[in-house]
Amino acid sequence: MKEIFKIIKEHFILLLGTGFFTFGFFNFSSKFHYASGFASSTIKFIPDTTYPISISTYYYYTDASLILLTIGAIFIVIGLLKMRKKKGEN
Repeated sequence: MKEIFKIIKEHFILLLGTGFFTFGFFNFSSKFHYASGFASSTIKFIPDTTYPISISTYYYYTDASLILLTIGAIFIVIGLLKMRKKKGEN
């Protein structure tokens, strides 16, 4: 019975790490940057202007996403090391 709970714990740690890592990986944010033809600045689109306005999108990870990625990677490594250690004992 103890052996079954150890196996469940190892797989749960691996599953939890995979979940944290995946959620952190796909939890990126995006913002728009509006730029005029002469100088980059954050301006609103004005339809009557004669100079071109370009809109660029940039993506970034928040601090919470980076923490989830780190914790997820740590749990994945711990789960894999426990499973490998057990496999080597048999």
